[in-house]
Amino acid sequence: MNNERYLKLKKDFIVLYLARNGIMTFLITLCSFGFDLSKYYQIKFIEAIPYLFSNNIFTFMYFCLVWIFNYLLFELFKILSDGYDESHHHTLKFMYHEHNYSISWMMYVVMLIILILIQVVDLPTLFHLDAYLMFGFMVLRSLKQIYKKRL
Repeated sequence: MNNERYLKLKKDFIVLYLARNGIMTFLITLCSFGFDLSKYYQIKFIEAIPYLFSNNIFTFMYFCLVWIFNYLLFELFKILSDGYDESHHHTLKFMYHEHNYSISWMMYVVMLIILILIQVVDLPTLFHLDAYLMFGFMVLRSLKQIYKKRL
């Protein structure tokens, strides 16, 4: 009985955790689309949000695709960083490991290179803002994990 209750509680916690990440990636996507639509229609940010959901089906579908992409990208980042943390739990994340640099630093370098490429390539503002917000969200998540590990 106790074990069943524990498993149910664990499943509920996982669902809430995934929902929280989904809500954050939804807000990031909403901010980037809202800003882009407000520039396009030359209206206030708050007035651009209804355009996203009621303008046409293609805008809404595009929003949903970018949201799913952001969510999957964030989950992939979490899996990679958590997998690395579990395999190197005895050493500090930022230290030099026997002739191998930390993959954590390597992920940040790759993300920084991607951000620079996004800035250099002539893409719509939507992608610039979305990439910066997702990068910030990933860095904040990493800082939270570092703080949690030190406690």
